[in-house]
Amino acid sequence: MRPALMALSILALAGCAELRAPPPSARIPAVLGAGNADPLRDAVGQAALAYADGGRSLSNNPAAMARAAAQVELMTVEFQRDLRWAPLPSGVLFELRGARLEGRAALGIRAGADPDAVVRALAAAHLALRRDDRAAAAAALRAELFEPGGAESLALLTRPGPLPQGRIATSLARDEVERLARSRVWGLTGALDPHSGWVDPEPGRGLGIGPR
Repeated sequence: MRPALMALSILALAGCAELRAPPPSARIPAVLGAGNADPLRDAVGQAALAYADGGRSLSNNPAAMARAAAQVELMTVEFQRDLRWAPLPSGVLFELRGARLEGRAALGIRAGADPDAVVRALAAAHLALRRDDRAAAAAALRAELFEPGGAESLALLTRPGPLPQGRIATSLARDEVERLARSRVWGLTGALDPHSGWVDPEPGRGLGIGPR
């Protein structure tokens, strides 16, 4: 085999292995996505519901706001680093980045804060608020990630203000993710591998990669 062809074959096999890999659930706090073979897909649907009214229902509900903001942060970073989502239209990521900027401005999340650390902090705050432990929730909102941090940042979760970009981005992400699921874009891989997150109920029809 020619070296160029061999290199292409190796890259193709690596790509297939990535698509067959289980969803990166180790990076996704369980509270942000559950009840689905792919927790990120579940988080997308939940976020779209949370932001459906542009954030009005999240006002005076800091636990729900923390979770919804964490899901936007999660989607934005996972759609970039998980190759299974590469076929998503570029507009999805563009809108999600706008929603992340909007949410960070509303909640005082520092512009350069590591998204994985922000996801973990917001998830911890969500769980603490569900236990009615406001002290633990405030402690989760550390000053190196949130400005000013602590109890004052917890107050921002209670009154985030309008979040219209959150509605636009999460509804688009939900629609495109579900479109991928319906089109069975991963073909035979999605049909046969239960860990891929996209199980084709008609595997005999999943031999080709259809339009996205």
